Amino acid sequence: MSQSQAYLLKLSFSTENEGGGSMTLDVVVNPQDGSLSGSADGHILEGTEFSPNFNAHVAGHMHSTGLGNVTKVGAVSGQAAVSFPPPAIGTYLAPMTASFAVDNEFNGTGAFSVGKDTYQCKVCLA
Repeated sequence: MSQSQAYLLKLSFSTENEGGGSMTLDVVVNPQDGSLSGSADGHILEGTEFSPNFNAHVAGHMHSTGLGNVTKVGAVSGQAAVSFPPPAIGTYLAPMTASFAVDNEFNGTGAFSVGKDTYQCKVCLA
C-alpha cells in the first residue's frame, strides 16, 4: 500500500487464550514521515469476571522493512485509563505500548502492554 496522503488504519490485536486481552488500534498514518497518531481501546484479562477495559491516546511510527513477508513494523505508546466495570468501580492510569509486524494486507503478529500485563497477539485489519 503506497500512499502519499494521510490515511486511517484500524488494526485488531487478539489473543487466543482465555484470560488474555484484545485491543483495537485506530490511528492516522502520515506516509511522509511514518508517524502514527490516534487511539487504542481494549480489554485486559478477558474471560475473567469483571475484566477491565482501557482506552488511550497513542503516538508512534510505522516503517517499511523490505524483509520478505514482513513489510511493515510499527510501535505506539501512551497513557491508558484502565476502568473496572461494576461492582469493582474505579479507574487508574497505566503506561501502554503496542508493536506490530505485518504484511502488505496488514496481517501479522504483535503485542501490547498495559501496566504489567503483556499480550502476544495476532494482528489484522479491523
